[in-house]
Amino acid sequence: MDDPRTDGERKHAEMGTGEFRRRYERKSYNRDIVFSLKGYAFAGTLKDISMGGAFVLTLSVNQVHKGDVIIISIPFTSGKKNVKRRARVLWTSGEGFAVEFL
Repeated sequence: MDDPRTDGERKHAEMGTGEFRRRYERKSYNRDIVFSLKGYAFAGTLKDISMGGAFVLTLSVNQVHKGDVIIISIPFTSGKKNVKRRARVLWTSGEGFAVEFL
């Protein structure tokens, strides 16, 4: 039978085994971002990013739940342009949340 969990959930479950390996290398980013959920805009800080996902620090973490799909506006390091990506929330903590890009 197929495993019904998403890739992110399987990765999170494997973290405790010591066997965990990320598919993509994470890079520290620390840039202010805006993300939208259900028609509302929220502010946050992109702590780190990879080709597969990111971690967002935000005071609005109580508005976000596992499985939510957000639109995140990520500024280029030059600050002159940004890119918008759809992302699914994998998990939340007291400080923020992790997403996988769709």
